Amino acid sequence: MTTNLSSQECEYEEYYQIVDLARKEYSKQNYKEASKNFKLAFTKINFPLGIDLALSLFSANKIKDDLWAGVIAEKLAKGGIPLRYFFKYKKKSWYQKFNSEFEKYNEYYYQNFDTELKVKYFSLIERDAIFTRKTMDWYYGTIEIKAVDAIKEAKAIISELKQLTEKYGFPSEHNMGYNYTRRLNRVGNYTHIHALMIHIYKYGERVYENEIPNFICNGVLRPNFQQTLKQSMGFGHNMGIEHEMKVREKMYNKKKNK
Repeated sequence: MTTNLSSQECEYEEYYQIVDLARKEYSKQNYKEASKNFKLAFTKINFPLGIDLALSLFSANKIKDDLWAGVIAEKLAKGGIPLRYFFKYKKKSWYQKFNSEFEKYNEYYYQNFDTELKVKYFSLIERDAIFTRKTMDWYYGTIEIKAVDAIKEAKAIISELKQLTEKYGFPSEHNMGYNYTRRLNRVGNYTHIHALMIHIYKYGERVYENEIPNFICNGVLRPNFQQTLKQSMGFGHNMGIEHEMKVREKMYNKKKNK
């Protein structure tokens, strides 16, 4: 990442490097060292990322650093993580005070993050997922889609992402709050946006390609995602949506006529 982004001011560069060290220690169950590195990383930026906070909270509780655990829990709550996520820590000494002040943290979330964007974002993610499943069935020859219809839907998905970005900013933790999966009771990254971007690149349009380094430096996307996007392309060799979908239509017709 440093090589790719060295020509610009990169706010999250040190953060990513120190968090990587913290994660390595965490994976070795060396929670004391992991906690130390997470603490240092969080001093480098104003907005720590959700998954890193969740790992830091776990580490802090493992080493009984109750003061730090309370601080991290507050940050997560202010970013929209619901109270039910913290029930597993209810026996910890910091929990009682945290629980009593949770409504204040929840109010902060609604005042500082855009819940309207979050609703529209997940709607777009679902629309893209449905379209992607259809294009896969199209590829395998189990359904037929006309290129003109595929072009129309791909363009509509891209247009919707651009409209959201223009109005709210590119969807991320910074403007939507932290991502919580209720089914798993887990804090995680917005990996849906990674999937959406990969799909769009495979549709033939390399949207926001020049902005990706800035998104990484601003903590909107993780560094390793840049390489993933570079390798993402459809069958039409990045010659645009119309070309991509016409290539796919020809592929389908060949399979159909065999």
